[in-house]
Amino acid sequence: MAAFLACSFGQAQIDRYVTGATGQLHLYPNDVDRILIPDFSEQFQARISHIYDWQAVEHGASKSSQGRAEGELLEQLGLRGWAPPQPLTFTGRASSAFNAERIDAQYFRPLFVEVEARLAATGSALELGSILTTNARGRQPQYADGGEGLPVVNSKHVRTNRVILSDNRTATEEGSAVVIENGDVLVNGTGEGTIGRAASYLHTQRALPDNHVTVLRTDAVDPVYLGVFLNSPLGQWQIERQIKGSSGQVELYPNDIARIMIWNAPDEVQQSVRAAILSAFDEERRARDLLEAAKRAIEIAIEDGEPAAMAYLDEAGSTI
Repeated sequence: MAAFLACSFGQAQIDRYVTGATGQLHLYPNDVDRILIPDFSEQFQARISHIYDWQAVEHGASKSSQGRAEGELLEQLGLRGWAPPQPLTFTGRASSAFNAERIDAQYFRPLFVEVEARLAATGSALELGSILTTNARGRQPQYADGGEGLPVVNSKHVRTNRVILSDNRTATEEGSAVVIENGDVLVNGTGEGTIGRAASYLHTQRALPDNHVTVLRTDAVDPVYLGVFLNSPLGQWQIERQIKGSSGQVELYPNDIARIMIWNAPDEVQQSVRAAILSAFDEERRARDLLEAAKRAIEIAIEDGEPAAMAYLDEAGSTI
């Protein structure tokens, strides 16, 4: 049932019963009751169910691999389970405020001082600004009709340690500040709940960032490792410190990202983290392909019958 509702025939019915204006759309239970579903044979349903279960396993393996990558990083730093200081009150010098050009108390929390001290203690701390060859936020895209141009990556596509490249709108390169290449690191620069999320771009297709996504490029450290570091507590605490603005209007600008300190880990650590994320990327791709195969098989069964759908799954079995 879930695979059917996700396929084009299910989505067409859902679209029919959705009510409300843009931003306030609703699908009520009594409308869901009106959706028609095909009554396939038990054999075909079992085949789809098996594929659906298989994609859930691959998706779970992907999340596990991502967790292993961050765990490796924290383990090497001796910070697994570390609880930073969180005093209820603290003081700071006026000179520090003038030097930082910040007067908000948030910026001077002891937590951030401790994080910097921990990184300095490694003897291999680097300021991002010193190693980035590209540190640029995208511009408002010139969206194209008919799918022409390059896919546009916005905040919703940049997840923790992964970039979604599916059903993206497209735009022309004209006027773009930067083009996303394989190996770049993308950072969300705006939005409550999304700001500071980072991911290395592992797709081969070039893409364009919108004006809420910052593109980082460097040859000094492994970009996959850099993405994981930025998503780790050490990276996120520093990002939290650099955020500017009030609730609902928060921003993380490229020049603030440049101030973030990272640990230039030994190559074997960076490669171990990279291997875990590449494994997660492959597992997520297989999960997506399996789900798409289940949806397409249902569409074929509706259009051409179950035998044709079964033949499609048999043929796709070697590639999904």
